[in-house]
Amino acid sequence: MRAHALIAATLLITWPVLASADLATTRVLQQSLQRLHNAQRSGPAIPPETLSRLHETLQMMTRDQIDSRLFQVDKAIFDARMAGLQAQRQRSHQQTSLHKLQEQVQSLSKQHQALQSEYAQLRQQLASKTMTGAQTQHLQAEIQQQKQMLQAEEQHLANLAKQPQSTVSPPPSSSVSSSNAALPSYGKALTVYAQVRAASDGVHVSMPADSLFGSDNRLSQDGEQRLQAISRILKQSNVREILVRVAPQPLGANVATQRAESILRSLRRNGVPDQSLALATGSGLPAGSAELLLVNTSPTS
Repeated sequence: MRAHALIAATLLITWPVLASADLATTRVLQQSLQRLHNAQRSGPAIPPETLSRLHETLQMMTRDQIDSRLFQVDKAIFDARMAGLQAQRQRSHQQTSLHKLQEQVQSLSKQHQALQSEYAQLRQQLASKTMTGAQTQHLQAEIQQQKQMLQAEEQHLANLAKQPQSTVSPPPSSSVSSSNAALPSYGKALTVYAQVRAASDGVHVSMPADSLFGSDNRLSQDGEQRLQAISRILKQSNVREILVRVAPQPLGANVATQRAESILRSLRRNGVPDQSLALATGSGLPAGSAELLLVNTSPTS
């Protein structure tokens, strides 16, 4: 409004000159004045230096109305400066929009990082719960097996107590019991996971091969868990040599060798010393069986 009043005052001062000016020229001057007025009202504040130059150009247009050539030059300067003001405002608007977009991108990046971190934590919690659940199921299975063995032994003792002393005969499993009695402490612990017997050449730990392997001759999940449990016991023993044996398979000796190598690698992964592990032939083993022969051990350790 102040600029509009300034231009209006200039027009009043030069009124005698306007009397001889062309009406079309006067109309152009009024339109230019209105353009500046609209620019001041519709947009952000015009920089003082730019506004001063626009005022100066309008004063020149007012003064040069009587000379059409000078007036056209003044008008061209005014139009150029107005175009420059418009371009300046557009750049400012674009910079403001770009700054807002950058802030949005930064905000989205932070949200993405937060979500990634939360997702990683959830995966870790899920993995921990899954592992805990698997360990719990394994322990429950071991406890149930121990309960069954204890119940069977209690039932056997109860049956013996009911019989007359003179008619009590050794149970069919007496040879197995005597064999178990000769087992070292770790051998007795292994009976939870396999058939164990002591012999002159060492302690034999036998398992059905199907309980360790799937249909593709790879260790099954149950087989891996069983070997993990066996490895924990072996690591606490004084076993100096462990021979891994697998009975020849219908598909050939090569399959038996591959299975034996898989068992050996599993024991090694679970911490059994590599220098104590070795492969041995499975000849003489019952069909479909796998065995760990623990040699060079003390039967009482």
